Amino acid sequence: MTHSDFDTIVHLNQNALEGVGPLDNESLSLLVKMSDQALVAEDSGDIAGFVITLPPGAEYDSSRYRWFEDKLVDDYVYLDRIVVSGDHRRKGVASKLYEEIEGDTPVALEVYETNDVSLAFHESRGFEEVGALTHDGKTNLMLVREPDEA
Repeated sequence: MTHSDFDTIVHLNQNALEGVGPLDNESLSLLVKMSDQALVAEDSGDIAGFVITLPPGAEYDSSRYRWFEDKLVDDYVYLDRIVVSGDHRRKGVASKLYEEIEGDTPVALEVYETNDVSLAFHESRGFEEVGALTHDGKTNLMLVREPDEA
């Protein structure tokens, strides 16, 4: 992900607010600086989707991130957001982005409890619910995927 991608990423994010928080160029820049991974998926030169992850110990002002900081004792990767453009959904873009971030460290994320499509996707990838957190009137299910055994 480069600075030249930011306008497109913000646009994609704003079209996905049912599943992610709002984002502008300034907050995206700060998020990318804190991230350990900020990746885009491209299709014919167009950005098809993106993912941003954060390491433990980041100075991120998010109650959901802090929940994992307080609960997880092991090293982990926090998936802050993954967004795929409407034209590229159900074409394997999200799976490819996940393959890039899933390694030998647990992946932690949250999904709104009403987001059945996302919950089914994450369940199919081996994520398990480890708790719940209500924030801004919405309940987030806290999910973790342990790395595959070698």
